[in-house]
Amino acid sequence: MTETIAIFGATGECGRAIAAAALDQGYRVRVMVRNKAKLPATTRRHPHLTLLRGDILSLGAIRDTVAGADYVINAVGGPVGRPNVFPVGRYAGFVRDLVGIMRETPSVRVFLHASGCLAADPDGSQPLTMKIVGAVWGHCVGIGPNTEEHVMEQQYLESVREEVPFRTICIRPGGLRRGAGGAELVASERPSARSLSGLAFGTTDFKDLGIFTVQALKDESLYGKYPYV
Repeated sequence: MTETIAIFGATGECGRAIAAAALDQGYRVRVMVRNKAKLPATTRRHPHLTLLRGDILSLGAIRDTVAGADYVINAVGGPVGRPNVFPVGRYAGFVRDLVGIMRETPSVRVFLHASGCLAADPDGSQPLTMKIVGAVWGHCVGIGPNTEEHVMEQQYLESVREEVPFRTICIRPGGLRRGAGGAELVASERPSARSLSGLAFGTTDFKDLGIFTVQALKDESLYGKYPYV
């Protein structure tokens, strides 16, 4: 029987790559989007894709997207440089709503949350190199609100990890770029030289991350973990 993946944030760079990889790997895919035109035509027209209209405040659409899914992936991004437009906490609120809906959906077996490489572990620990990079990026790019959001999301997921009826994974990819792909990504407890250089130069390809993310759903060694990619 064909398994189903529900994907949120499918019109972003990471989300588009994840949706394409899921379809390529034979899954049925359900996505909630505000504007379906942002999906590539090949994805939009795929016979195994189901499109639902909504945003992170549309509880009914979120519930309909999750219905019947075996796996759920959240690739919704957070605010960058515009905290007044996107108040910190809105996206973390979406994750809480999503988890509540998944609790009521017995088909869901695994939830994967795509976080940010600059987010500290749920206990607050973080490699010194990432602290330095985060401070520089926060000043130059305004990524601070985005990182705060990811930290809040990770802390919440850790607080409910043992209570929810599904397994959780939270991946933290490094710098990303568009390209042809072809690299096999590896999960690590610490940021690798690849992910650290990626923050500055974009050495991780979206296509490779999409493939890795879908495959990670069945990697039991990642359940309950917060690996760097």
